Amino acid sequence: MKYAGIELETIKTQIANFCAFSLGREKIEALEPSFSPLIIRRENARIKEALNCTVKYSSMPLSGLKDITKILLQAQKGMTLSPLDFISVINHIRACRGIVAYQTSVEEKCEELEDLVSSIVIFKSVQEKLESCFDDSGEILDSASPELRQIRRLLLKIDGEISIETNRFMQKHASSMIDNIVTTRNNRVVVLVKAGDKNSFGGFIHGESASGQTAYVEPSSFVELNNRKQSYLYQEQEEIERICMECSQEVSVIATDCLNNLETCAILDALFAKACWGKKEDACVASLTQEKSIYLKNTRHPLIDRKKVVENTYRIIEPKKVLLITGPNTGGKTVSLKCLGLAVLLTYCGIPVCAEEASIPFFDHVFVDIGDDQSVVESLSTFSAHLSKLADVSQHATADSFVLLDELGSGTDPKEGESLAIAVLNDLRAKGCIVVATTHYGRLKAYGKRHDDILVSSVQFDVEKLVPTYHFVEGLTGQSNAFEIARRFNIKDSVIKDAEFLKNQQKTEEDKLIEKLEKQVLENEQLKEKLLVQQQVQSEMIQALTIEKERIEKEKDKSLEKAKQAADDYLQMIKEEAQDILSEMREKQENSKYHEILDIKKKLNVLDETEDEETVDVKEYKVGQTVEIKQSSQIAKIIQINKNQITLNLNGITVKSTKDKIRHTHKQIIKPKQVFSMKTEKIQSFKLECNLIGMRIEEAMPVLQKYLDDAKFNHMATVRIIHGDGTGALRKAVQDYLKSDRDVISFRLGAPSEGSTGATVVTLRG
Repeated sequence: MKYAGIELETIKTQIANFCAFSLGREKIEALEPSFSPLIIRRENARIKEALNCTVKYSSMPLSGLKDITKILLQAQKGMTLSPLDFISVINHIRACRGIVAYQTSVEEKCEELEDLVSSIVIFKSVQEKLESCFDDSGEILDSASPELRQIRRLLLKIDGEISIETNRFMQKHASSMIDNIVTTRNNRVVVLVKAGDKNSFGGFIHGESASGQTAYVEPSSFVELNNRKQSYLYQEQEEIERICMECSQEVSVIATDCLNNLETCAILDALFAKACWGKKEDACVASLTQEKSIYLKNTRHPLIDRKKVVENTYRIIEPKKVLLITGPNTGGKTVSLKCLGLAVLLTYCGIPVCAEEASIPFFDHVFVDIGDDQSVVESLSTFSAHLSKLADVSQHATADSFVLLDELGSGTDPKEGESLAIAVLNDLRAKGCIVVATTHYGRLKAYGKRHDDILVSSVQFDVEKLVPTYHFVEGLTGQSNAFEIARRFNIKDSVIKDAEFLKNQQKTEEDKLIEKLEKQVLENEQLKEKLLVQQQVQSEMIQALTIEKERIEKEKDKSLEKAKQAADDYLQMIKEEAQDILSEMREKQENSKYHEILDIKKKLNVLDETEDEETVDVKEYKVGQTVEIKQSSQIAKIIQINKNQITLNLNGITVKSTKDKIRHTHKQIIKPKQVFSMKTEKIQSFKLECNLIGMRIEEAMPVLQKYLDDAKFNHMATVRIIHGDGTGALRKAVQDYLKSDRDVISFRLGAPSEGSTGATVVTLRG
């Protein structure tokens, strides 16, 4: 196989398992990388849309699809289809309608998918026709035609008549019957009778049992009924054949469009199989670039277990043309080579790449020399197999080619192999193609260091654990670590030291400096990795703390809201109780005894104290601020503050109050209407209450009258008359007077904070 070493076929097999039907699987199995930029762009645009839809909405519904090409070709030739063939056609039309419905439900604009789906033709009328004739198991329905319905009614009727005749016969000839058994022979109803009585009933004998003791007899009374049933069955079969022929003609009309639909469905099936594989592998669609550069961020090989695989970032960016990967055996050099090759070939097949981000250029060919292709039949050794591929690369590679060479120059004498490898790289560099090669050769590493267009890299090896880390590092040449590994296997120190001495003798000063520099660079890389890990841990801690802070803030807001709601509910309950007590006081005002009213008053005072505690106003008061007087609900402006004493401007009148008798408000002062007066004296102040306590009725009435006149003159809306409880006579006299005053709109007993039953609050006309 052309790309056997890359394991592309294995990935195609995985993708094929996501296909819904055989034609989609065939598309995947026949899939080959395309080197046409137009096709590559189209396929990657399609898979990008399909992957996005699969991740966001799940895969396109393709269940019910099957290859009905043979059925459609038979219909085109005028052949009569079977009921099961029609069920396959129905399922095909249903699947096509499901595809169209899925694409319609997608909110994003998907031009490539819409272009494919728009080519699907829906045959709703044909579907309805076939569904009226056949159920999902392939049985022909009575609704297929009026004639079929009538024939089946006659069959039901004749079955009933046969049943009646059978019961009558068995009752009449019970002595001749064997266990009252009724069965069929040659599609005719017969009874099982004793062999000695088989000629006693006329009709036909359809056979005897193996023992010869019983016989299957169709009595003469059954013959006419069985004949009629056979006639109906024949008519039914003829009608079914006519219906199938008629439906076959319907299918033949749409056969060409259905064949086209099948092709589109196969393309969509293969496309969404790729998307499902990409979703499972958490892959991305590579971006395509005109520049000759490759970039793969945190890529991995899809055939290695996700829990074990090491993600690496690879980049070949101009002016670099050659990526030379060094390192120990089984260290991951070949895996890196395959990751790069797979990324290119998968992209050219329209398959997502297993990476966080990928950028792939356009190549005219991908040359692969990976693995051992020795062949006894073709008399090819490992080295000969490599040479065969190198010859193909050398003859056909161009500046737009991508070349992958594993263990370049291996399989022969090291010095000759090194020389051949350098010569091959020189040839490919001269052509200008992009090359990825792996090697063990020391001269090849030094060669790579001397040229700016070669990026030397390596895969790391854990000397302590004697295991490869598979971690790819740019800019460092890998070591074979043979001496360290030998030491761990208890090779004598004298032998190892002798080997190290011989190796150092072969090193030039340049080699020693490079080795020292690379060691320092490696240490810096390891330190950088540790810092990145610590940074990641800190970022996760900050994120966790941020989430916890947000959670606490939300809980705090919920708690405050809950407490506020509880306070509001409690306050509403207190107000309702206060209203109930006030109503009770008004009811008992005229008829109850004084001590009963005092008891109710105490209840109200308790509620008032509770309410005041619940509604304490904690805001500070400022001069110029608008406030509400609790007693009268009037709006005033603060003009002076002296500790707890507040001086207010109430409609132009200076009023003294205290902080506990006012509250904050959002209401605004309404400007009073202009009043002309002949008086010229300046009103200094006006009291909001009139105290009549201690006066007799005849003394109190003139004072009350004058106070009300002054209140009206000063445009007071609400005033309070203090008369005390006493015997209630003064309160009654005050309220009688208020009833007679036309300027009094209403009056009521005071609230607990207004003097309760010892005061009356009066509302005056404005």
